[in-house]
Amino acid sequence: MKHFQSILILPVLFLCSEMHAQDNDTIMKKIHEEYSYERSLKSSINSNPANVLGSRKYDITVFNIFTQNSNTPNEIQQKGKGKNIWGAEARTHQILDPKTTVWGNASYSQGKNKQVVWNENADYDIIYPYVAADSVGGDMKFENYAFSGGYSREFNSFTIGITGSYRASLSYRDLDPRPKNTSANFSLALGAHKMMFGKFKIGAYVEAEKYTQKHYLSFVSNQGFPMIYNMSGLGNSNELLSGKLRQAYYEGWSYGGGLQIFEAENRSWYLTAGIKKLNLDKLLTEYTDLNASRIDEQQFNFSLGKFFETGRISWGISANGNHINRKGTENLFLNDNSRNYIQIGSAQRYNHQITDILLKGFLELEHKKAKSSLLPFFGWLQEKENYNNPVSFIDLNKLIYGADYQWINTFTDKLALSVCMGLAVTDVYKKDAAFSISNKPGIQQMLQENYSYQSSDFWQAKLDVNFHFSLPVIKNAYAGGKMVYSDFKNGNNMFFAATIGGIF
Repeated sequence: MKHFQSILILPVLFLCSEMHAQDNDTIMKKIHEEYSYERSLKSSINSNPANVLGSRKYDITVFNIFTQNSNTPNEIQQKGKGKNIWGAEARTHQILDPKTTVWGNASYSQGKNKQVVWNENADYDIIYPYVAADSVGGDMKFENYAFSGGYSREFNSFTIGITGSYRASLSYRDLDPRPKNTSANFSLALGAHKMMFGKFKIGAYVEAEKYTQKHYLSFVSNQGFPMIYNMSGLGNSNELLSGKLRQAYYEGWSYGGGLQIFEAENRSWYLTAGIKKLNLDKLLTEYTDLNASRIDEQQFNFSLGKFFETGRISWGISANGNHINRKGTENLFLNDNSRNYIQIGSAQRYNHQITDILLKGFLELEHKKAKSSLLPFFGWLQEKENYNNPVSFIDLNKLIYGADYQWINTFTDKLALSVCMGLAVTDVYKKDAAFSISNKPGIQQMLQENYSYQSSDFWQAKLDVNFHFSLPVIKNAYAGGKMVYSDFKNGNNMFFAATIGGIF
C-alpha cells in the first residue's frame, strides 16, 4: 500500500513542475481530444497495440483521485446491491517522436461490495457459474491494484507494438461467513500493421492472459453455520461436494487475436474482427487439487465504421457486434471415503450464450470555442442460459435504444467545461424461463428475483460534468461528477461519482 502511494505521488510532482511550461491552448486541444466521441468510437482499432501509434494527436498525462457510490437493489444477488469505492489513477500517452509512442497506467482502489449473497468468490463474471455460495452473505471488502504499459514503433512501412497489464485483487469479509479471495490477471499482446499503397493499413495481433484465484472460507462462530453450496449453474449445485469444501483454486488461460484494416491518415473508415478463447479450471485444494469443473468459452467480435468531415461538421456511423458462448463441464466422482474422491467421468451441463449488435450514429458541430456532439444508438441483445440435467433455462431478447449528447466549451485558455447527458431504454420484448429447484426455497427465491431483474424493462438517464480550471500550483486542474439513474418497475438504481485531478 505504501509503495503504491509513492508511485501515485510521482505523477503529481512531475505535473506540478511541468505545468508552468505548458501551452494552455494545447491543453484545451488535449481536453477536446480526451472527451471526443469520435475517438471513443474508433477505440476498437487499438486492440492491436501497434495501432496505438497515430491514435492521438497530442501527448496527455492524467492523474486523478475518485470516489464512487452506487445503490443497485435491481441486480442479480451474486453481484451485490451496490458499491462504495475510492481510489487514485495515473495514466499517460506520450508521442516520443512521429514514429514512437509509449503509454501506461497505474491505479489503486478499495471499498466494499454491499449485500453480496449466493457468492463467496471474487470476479464473478470470470468464474461463474462455479462459485461457493450460501444464503447469508454480507458486505464484501476489496482492494484492487492495476498496472499496464505499452510501446509502439514504426519501421519503414511496418509498425510493431507490445502491451502488458497486471491486476491483483483482495476481497474479504470480517463476519461469518468469512471468505478471503486473492486473484490476479497478467496479460500480454503483440501486434503489427503494414501500410498498403500509401492509403490504408492492415494489421494483426495475438494476445494471451493468465488468471488465478485462491479462495478460502472460514467461520469463527461455534453456533453453527449455513450450508455452503458448490454451485454449477441456474441454482443447481454439486450435492457430493457441497457442505464440506472451504478452499478452491481457479486457474485459467485465455488466448486470441484479431485483424484490422483502416484508412491510414485519419482512420475515416475501419473494420476489425477478433476471437478469444478461455479455459478455466476449478481445483479443490483440500483434496489434492481435485479438478471439480471446467469452463470453456469462446468470444467473437467485430466493429466497423465510416466517418466524414465537411468544414466544421463531422458525422459518421459505426456498428459493433459480440458473441459469447460459455460451456461448463462438471467432473463426476465416486466417494470411497470422506477424503478420497475418484473421478469416473464428466458431463457438460451448463451453457450460456450472449449475442449483441449495436449501431451508433455520430454528428459533431464545431463553433469558435464550443463543440457539440450527438450520438444516437440502437441495439439488439439475445441471451440464452441453459442447464440440462435437471432442465432449467432463461431465454431473453432485448432492444436497446437512446442517445447521448455532449457539449464542450472553452471559455478562456484556462477555463473549460464538458457536459455529457444521455437517455437509454431497454425493452425486453421476449422472455421465458423455467427452474427445476423445488425442494430448496432459498435458492428458488434467488432464481426468481434474479430473473425478475434480468427480464425487466427499464430506462436510464445520465449526466457527466467535468470542469477544467487553473490553480496556483496545478495550472490545469479539473473536477468532475457523474450521476446515472436507472428506473425499473419495482424501484430504481443510483450511481454517483466524483473526480478531482490534473491533466497535461
